[in-house]
Amino acid sequence: MIWLILLSLASAVLYRLGGWGDEGRDKFPKLPEWVFDTKARDIGCAAVGFVAMKYVIHFVAPWWIHLISFLMLFGFLTTYWDWAPWNKGKDNFYNHGTACAMAYLPYAFYAEPTALVVRVIVCGALMGFWSWIIGLDWLEEGGRGFILIATLGLLFWL
Repeated sequence: MIWLILLSLASAVLYRLGGWGDEGRDKFPKLPEWVFDTKARDIGCAAVGFVAMKYVIHFVAPWWIHLISFLMLFGFLTTYWDWAPWNKGKDNFYNHGTACAMAYLPYAFYAEPTALVVRVIVCGALMGFWSWIIGLDWLEEGGRGFILIATLGLLFWL
């Protein structure tokens, strides 16, 4: 569990840094510019998720299942679903969290799918609720990044 917490913290940092953009570059000019690019979030958090599944949870699946989930998470991290007609141009973090968690559904072919479905529901609800109650952008983004990996711990108990 210690490793999962550490990886959740790493994801929180990457999620926040990737969302900071020019403001982060101005605030921390000594850090490399690429850490403030949204791809630092998208690739970084997806890589952390892969490490968690493969080396912490020790999920046994073919390499291509890991790759598909990595690519799906990468893709889902790029959107807050503001383009969806039901969101009327506003970010929807319930949809964002649900979709990010759904990136791990390919693992259901090699495990009990109930745990993965429960994680989809919990991750979506937690990300949406967290973003609804928190007003500080750095804490909100960091929290979403943390939730993304921390909810993988549900796979241990379900």
